[in-house]
Amino acid sequence: MAGPESDLPTSSIMDLPKAMTAAAFLGIAWYITIELNVRIAFRFTRGSIYLWSVLTCAWGILLQGLSITLLNFNVWTDYSATVVIHLTWFAFVSSQSVVLYSRLNLVLKKPGMYRWVLYLLIFNNIAFGLSTVILGLVSRHPSMEHHRLLGSVYLNWDKVELSAFFIVETIISLLYIYETHRHLLSTTLVKNTRTSRMVLKNLIWVNVFIIALDCSLLGLCFAGYFFLQGYYKATVYAIKLRTEFAILNDLRTAVSGCSSDEYGHVSEHQRTASKHTANGSRHIPRKNSTDSDVEMIGMSRKDMERSIRRDDVVTVEFSTRSTGNVRDT
Repeated sequence: MAGPESDLPTSSIMDLPKAMTAAAFLGIAWYITIELNVRIAFRFTRGSIYLWSVLTCAWGILLQGLSITLLNFNVWTDYSATVVIHLTWFAFVSSQSVVLYSRLNLVLKKPGMYRWVLYLLIFNNIAFGLSTVILGLVSRHPSMEHHRLLGSVYLNWDKVELSAFFIVETIISLLYIYETHRHLLSTTLVKNTRTSRMVLKNLIWVNVFIIALDCSLLGLCFAGYFFLQGYYKATVYAIKLRTEFAILNDLRTAVSGCSSDEYGHVSEHQRTASKHTANGSRHIPRKNSTDSDVEMIGMSRKDMERSIRRDDVVTVEFSTRSTGNVRDT
């Protein structure tokens, strides 16, 4: 007697426990990406490489998960579903690498190294990203159903592609940790020692967590869970995107002069400065002092000239009176 699992549309590719696990992974990925889009809508004021790469990755995760679900449940069975799945996969996988690249300019001050990382990303996305899309579309074309060898080649190439992206993203993360560690130790970009230690500790643990997630994804792929790996990959990339926000916030706290010039964030200092500019005065913060925390309000040029003229008049009157008193004596 057939059980309830045989009635599922996905029973031919996975059993009920795997289907429920895949649904849990997909729900986590969708929740994180939707919450991330809400944060982006309220925190970013203008476009940047970081912003567009995060948006591309988030929407790629959403659309790819939806396309896979519709295909597995026989709702969208056309070849166009396969095309959308592969294109959205390439969108969030390649844009995640761009997210890692775009944040390096906060700490990496070597143009040659920065350019080398860009060339590495371009080569990886073309050699392993686009090639995977092309091979997947060809192997899953209706006219290639009888060529089973092409399907096995695609499954093996998927492992190679995943390993290549893992190596590239790990190299960038290690480079990011090294440069941040060097700057924080020299305290040239941070406010104080306590902040540098806290940020350094957070950056190290977050990047270790990201590398651990990639290792788990790699292990699931080589274990042979191809369909479950697709859902888990969406969850891993969504979590990595969310942790990118944590890293960026820590850097904005520690690195001096990194408010909204690069990523379009609106800070409290800029709001205060805009208020003083609207009132016709310029806000000049005073350096930290143990005696007082008084902030100086710079006067406009006209007020300064009036003050100078007034001082000159008082000085002339005082000198005239002093001369008259000397003559009287």
